[in-house]
Amino acid sequence: MRYALIHTRRLHRFFRLPKRGLWPLCLSLFLTGCASAPQVAEKSISQFNDRVPAASPLVALATSQPDSGIRLLADPSEALQSRLQLAALATTTLDIQYYLWQSDNSGLALTHEVLQAADRGVRVRILLDDIYHSGRDSAYQTLDAHPNVEVRLFNPMGNRGAAKQANYAFRKSTLNYRMHNKIFLVDGVAAVLGGRNIGDEYFGQDPSFNFQDMDAIALGEVAAEAGEAFDLFWNAELALPVAALNGNPEEMPTALQTATLATARECVTPAGEEDTAAATEAWLSTLSTELLWTNARVIVDRPDRGTEQPDSAFMTLLQDPSLRPERSLVIQTAYLIPNGPTMGNIEDIVAKGMSMKILTNSAQSNNHNSVHAFYVPYRKRLIEAGVDLYEVQGNGSLAGYLDRVGEDGRAGLHTKSMVFDERVSIIGSYNMDPRSRVWNSEIALVVDDAGFAAEVLEEMARDFTPDAAWRLSLDDNGKLLWSGEVDGEPVQFSKDPGTSWWTRFVWGVMRIFPLENEL
Repeated sequence: MRYALIHTRRLHRFFRLPKRGLWPLCLSLFLTGCASAPQVAEKSISQFNDRVPAASPLVALATSQPDSGIRLLADPSEALQSRLQLAALATTTLDIQYYLWQSDNSGLALTHEVLQAADRGVRVRILLDDIYHSGRDSAYQTLDAHPNVEVRLFNPMGNRGAAKQANYAFRKSTLNYRMHNKIFLVDGVAAVLGGRNIGDEYFGQDPSFNFQDMDAIALGEVAAEAGEAFDLFWNAELALPVAALNGNPEEMPTALQTATLATARECVTPAGEEDTAAATEAWLSTLSTELLWTNARVIVDRPDRGTEQPDSAFMTLLQDPSLRPERSLVIQTAYLIPNGPTMGNIEDIVAKGMSMKILTNSAQSNNHNSVHAFYVPYRKRLIEAGVDLYEVQGNGSLAGYLDRVGEDGRAGLHTKSMVFDERVSIIGSYNMDPRSRVWNSEIALVVDDAGFAAEVLEEMARDFTPDAAWRLSLDDNGKLLWSGEVDGEPVQFSKDPGTSWWTRFVWGVMRIFPLENEL
């Protein structure tokens, strides 16, 4: 039996639909009756720092300076290896919070390291949003059966099987609220924060499609802020123990399951690093020389946002006079629907003489067709306002950069990052769309340091090149043009590259439905 922390990839992709649209609602009305929320009588309260970290090289490094140590994780392979190495270094606690965790090699390899840590006596807390994980309770209960592991699901659904889309028919307003946060925290002193979920496509390991994304390692003071953010959600009313969602407790992982996890770990181990202990020591030594000790902080939404819907922490941050851009703003956002106050804010910023450059997904690279449909009407207005607008080429140079498994895959953008005035960097889970602005809880790392900003901008620059992204403009008649390079030659299109009239027609049909504020 294959140990499946998450369902198979095929099922996973089928169940991706609710993230960016509510089309399954149409069918779910016929599938089941009222789907009430699961109820839990009681649960334990715990904190990231209620155990004193054991003395270790990682703890020593994290406490060696009074500020926060930051290191950018732009390279996809490095982003995966950093999580694996940090888990291997855990001595006391491991707190993990994600929107999505897949059962491919990357997901299973990280599960392997998590269980290895638990076997060493490390307390492991895993908090996952339920939108892609309902119906998988058995796998999570197997993890939860370990005496040092507790798994909780955020805002879980009543129907937990194949008919889970029916939940939207009866609890749409409640279930639209999702936990989109990403935290990987070790011993309360070292955290990975950013945009990546756990899965092959986030780490350059998928043969057909990989995401460009961005994370950062954060040590010291800012890691403690990440711990406080984790605790807000772990102890929130909507975070329910997986053991309480199903009355059939599972056994510990079998020998065969454990072997499957170990095999996955071997599959993502770089050549020459088979001596894992030596590789971990070398990784930590390199990290110690590459950290930037500077000012950083974490911003995070409230866990009760789904009921009260206060302003997002990100929108509040943008009102901070000390962070308000004065010269330039460079943005990478996977999903761009600038409705509500967002479009007006953009126009105001550019009208004041500031430059604004935005990279988002094209029709070829966007993994959510419904999002692209509602983004399309804003493109001309953005360009007319003075925004320098770019869209990722699905088959451009970025695809080659991301692919680490030797296949001919496509590229997509999952990054949620921006830089103000070449000084302030924001790396997190916030997209520029209504889902992040209104519905989801989100988290971000804010670094006020010109040196770090220069590093982020250097990584971003590769994604804006003519062979990586289309630059959008308007012709003399006000029609959109896409300009870029293919095989070293300049090209230009008057329609969305790689699309047919039928695709564009479908976008128009989608926009008939009142879904924009839910995407």
